[in-house]
Amino acid sequence: METVDTAVIGGGVVGLAAARAIARRGQRVCVLERESRPGTATSTHNSQVIHAGIYYPEGSLKARHCVAGARMLYEFCEVHGIPFKRCGKLIVAHDLAEVDGLVPAARRTASKG
Repeated sequence: METVDTAVIGGGVVGLAAARAIARRGQRVCVLERESRPGTATSTHNSQVIHAGIYYPEGSLKARHCVAGARMLYEFCEVHGIPFKRCGKLIVAHDLAEVDGLVPAARRTASKG
């Protein structure tokens, strides 16, 4: 009978990344996925956007994770020859009530470089 050290539930982007990280540490990993193949459920709804954290309060855990995660993802793509574009982001106010929210978002964007 086969034994494993860790079972990862879900074969989407996060589950596979976690399983990879665990396996790289020498653990035997089993990924349990209910679909017929990995990455076919929620992960297929990926908008293919690398988030900069501009919608979160500056210095918050979410903002810091977005910034760090974006940096790590760009580095990963460069190391592995995965093409990507840093095309920026266009934020539009749908009506006059949303215009005031553009200024803080622009400030957060400028501070993140």
